[in-house]
Amino acid sequence: MMYTFWVPNFYIGENMSTAVLAPTTLTLTIAGVANATTGIVSMAMPFAGTITSAYLACTTAPVGSALTADLKVGSDVAAAFSIAAAATSDEGTLTAANCDFAAGALVTLDVSGVGSSTAGSNLVASFTVTEA
Repeated sequence: MMYTFWVPNFYIGENMSTAVLAPTTLTLTIAGVANATTGIVSMAMPFAGTITSAYLACTTAPVGSALTADLKVGSDVAAAFSIAAAATSDEGTLTAANCDFAAGALVTLDVSGVGSSTAGSNLVASFTVTEA
C-alpha cells in the first residue's frame, strides 16, 4: 500500500511561508483497499495555521455500511467523515476547537470503518488551511 501527501505549488522547507498562497489545500492519499487503521497516513505541518474545510473521497464506494474516518491534529479530531454505503465522498464535520495547529503538528488520518461487504478504496483526504 502506498501513502502519499501532496502540497501544491510550494516547497516545504525551513522558514516556509504560504502567505501569498493561503488558503492552501493539502491532500493525504491512501492507494488501494482501505483498512481500519489508526494513523494510516500523516504529515507534519510546515507552518502554524487553521483547518477551514475538509473532504474525503474514494474511487470504490463502500458497500454494506459507511466508510468512517477522522482527520486529527495530534490526538484531537479536527474533522469527522462518514461516506455512506454506495457513496464516494463526504464533507467533514469540523470541530472548530481542534482545527488550529502549530508548526510541526502532526495531522493524521484514522480510518475506523471501511464498509461491511466491500471496502472503500483509493482514499483522498483534502483539507484547506490558512496560515496563522
